[in-house]
Amino acid sequence: MREYIKTNLEVIKKDINKRKKEISRLNKLSIMQEFKEWSEDPIPEKELIWTLPDLTSVNRLKNFCRQIKKEIN
Repeated sequence: MREYIKTNLEVIKKDINKRKKEISRLNKLSIMQEFKEWSEDPIPEKELIWTLPDLTSVNRLKNFCRQIKKEIN
């Protein structure tokens, strides 16, 4: 999971660099400030990473709810 996070941050950084050229200075500063919170706070190696699946599909949501109930009981 950690390698995906690193890769995703690199992709986001590239996109931010492109976007910075097109937006106002004030928006640029706020976006960069927000990105710094993500990129400068490394996840400790021993800390667990939890992710949620994409639940935009009704079928995925129902399946996810069934799985949670199965594990809780």
